[in-house]
Amino acid sequence: MRRAAPWVVLALLASCVVACSGGGPPDGVKVAGAVGRQPAVTIPGSAPGGKLGVKTLHSGKGAKVAAGDLVAANYVGYRWNGGDHKLIASSYDSGRPAMFPYGHLVPGLNRALAGQRPGGRVVAVIPPGQGYGSQGYAALQIGGNDSLVFVLDVLAVYPNGASAHGTPEQQTEAGLPRVTTGAVPSMTIPSARPPAKLTVRTIVRGTGRPVEAKQVVVYHDLGQIWRDRKTFESSRGRGHPDSVVVGARQMIDGWDRAVVGKPVGSRVLVVVPPNAGYGAKGHSASGITRSDTLAFVIDIIAAY
Repeated sequence: MRRAAPWVVLALLASCVVACSGGGPPDGVKVAGAVGRQPAVTIPGSAPGGKLGVKTLHSGKGAKVAAGDLVAANYVGYRWNGGDHKLIASSYDSGRPAMFPYGHLVPGLNRALAGQRPGGRVVAVIPPGQGYGSQGYAALQIGGNDSLVFVLDVLAVYPNGASAHGTPEQQTEAGLPRVTTGAVPSMTIPSARPPAKLTVRTIVRGTGRPVEAKQVVVYHDLGQIWRDRKTFESSRGRGHPDSVVVGARQMIDGWDRAVVGKPVGSRVLVVVPPNAGYGAKGHSASGITRSDTLAFVIDIIAAY
């Protein structure tokens, strides 16, 4: 459960649109450089054409991006308004890819990612009507008349069915929730007092590298309130895997501490007392009081 909503790149309401793409990149935009490295983008001094243009510059391999997918991609993004254009966002600056929940982005980006495959590169020129609209987006200095130019290199595609993969561990401790080891886990909280301290147990031990602080982690999770067994958090219920920078206070403390150091592919049970969760304020929107202990099952799908 997030402490606060982190900034998600261009995450807005989705819409299905049709784009036109000719033999080259749209509106005279030029893209140079190898896939997987920061592209060199040349934007004309003239104004953009005003229509959505999408062009696949390199076709990848593997499963196509589809509904319910979380897309990991490196990207550069520019605003473009007549002779003025400026780089406004780049995953290369942070040294880690961005995560795009397909179907929950501005319409032009949804169209650009539709049907892409890992290893592919796509360029999109997105007019205001398929971007942020007339209100723009002040945080990125995008005005209501600005078009957007994005070049995206797709690294991986994570479907909603992604889950932990590894070796199940024995669950023998009395007084802790029992967690299933199938593709979609369930959790049974016992009729007992919860542990007073943060408790972390590995349910499935993955075979990947241990997660490091400040990495972007792709995950599924299930969260319940110990007191009444109410489910207040479910990434699968939202329809796609989620992502977060761990150790950056984007999540409650107990969640963060449970994930750092665990191998990718693991499924982890976490029992979070109030002082490692929402503390004295609780979280009224989720029905969590100041004295509630929380239980999570976290599938660590990938880390970057």
